[in-house]
Amino acid sequence: MMLTEPEIQSALATAQAAFPNFTDWQYIDDPENSDYWGDFTMWGVYVANPGEMMSRRFFITLTAGKEAWSGSLTIGKHSYYWSSADFGDAYLVGGDSADSLDGAIASLQQAIATLFQTIVPSF
Repeated sequence: MMLTEPEIQSALATAQAAFPNFTDWQYIDDPENSDYWGDFTMWGVYVANPGEMMSRRFFITLTAGKEAWSGSLTIGKHSYYWSSADFGDAYLVGGDSADSLDGAIASLQQAIATLFQTIVPSF
């Protein structure tokens, strides 16, 4: 799905507000890029210990597919350019597909909360 520049800026602002600890938001929406899969994708990063050279990086990735939005939480790389768990990259959790960005964000936030409640029951 291609978005207009105002739609892109609105989507970035919505994502930043929903995940305020994630920074350096970037996106791809360029059909002339050889790495482009045809879906608008944006991602933000959270660096666990910014002062450490090998600090873990967590990514929120939100994608507008042809019919739905989806989101995921990964470590190592954002889910647009996927690598391998052999190199420290891992898909941690994803939300259900939704018909809007807000719906995808809500679903992803619920999936993240469920993950952390499983790990730390008092979360």
